[in-house]
Amino acid sequence: MKIVCIDGEHQYFETVQRDVIEPLASAGIRFDWFEERFADTEAAIARAAGYDALYVIGDQGPVPAGLLRQNPQLRLVSFVGTGAARFVDFEEAREAGVTVTHVPDFASESVAELAIALTFAVARRLTEADRIVRAGEWTKNQGLKLAGGRFGVVGAGAIGGRTLARAKGLGMEPVLWNRSDPDGRAAAHGARSVSREEHFAHSLLVSLHLTHSAETDGFITRELLESMRPDAILINTARAEIVDNAALRELLAAGTIFGAGIDNFEHEPALPEEIPHPETNVALSPHIGFHTNEADDVFRLAGENILAFRAGTPTNVVC
Repeated sequence: MKIVCIDGEHQYFETVQRDVIEPLASAGIRFDWFEERFADTEAAIARAAGYDALYVIGDQGPVPAGLLRQNPQLRLVSFVGTGAARFVDFEEAREAGVTVTHVPDFASESVAELAIALTFAVARRLTEADRIVRAGEWTKNQGLKLAGGRFGVVGAGAIGGRTLARAKGLGMEPVLWNRSDPDGRAAAHGARSVSREEHFAHSLLVSLHLTHSAETDGFITRELLESMRPDAILINTARAEIVDNAALRELLAAGTIFGAGIDNFEHEPALPEEIPHPETNVALSPHIGFHTNEADDVFRLAGENILAFRAGTPTNVVC
């Protein structure tokens, strides 16, 4: 079996060499690593020729349209992380007979920590304060006290549950909304289950932890955002596609809500029009929720998905 990673990045190579390439080589599997760009569609399609599987990191954007279809020998895409639908065209994969796997529930602690970090950054206006000091000024804009406020989590899976635990540690009232078994999730996390509408209308802070799918695309609507309190904060460490981001930018610019912490964008790198106005109270990060030492395991686990596929017992299949 021959595997290729086209969108490799030098910062990951040492980890991939140790945790993926060498173990696969011991199992008789060849793994070729390239540090190229999916943006060059023709070159990427040509590079995939002759391989059985594609190991996709995702930092260079989605797999080019047509790559799976034009390389009929490909049987597997092993995506490094969650949210594979954003990087692999599932319809094309099905048409081409390609299995797509991912790595669920990785770096949950790290993403939850970033959600809290963004919460503090917005509540205490830290990015704004940093700009003020660097400009030689000394303006002190008022922040928010979090203790005693309601912390709402939308999507109480592995990451959302860990975020709730941290919210309780801050002395906040934890509430959650979950698509499945909300009462069971609430009991498990020592929180209260409330409707999506109540979340947005009454929470001091709403933290999003939904996966992106056809069902959740645009799930956080303009109406929900407009119902938020004027002192409310929205945190999104999930996926940009679940939010009406144009509406969010408008509300932030108008000062209708207190602020937002955003770790993901419709395009990555973000297009200029996707970035909120610099004078708004926002904390932005370039999709770094999982970028800690905890996340190193994700490369190994994506490699183990390849071994399971070759053994005829595919694991973590999403398409």
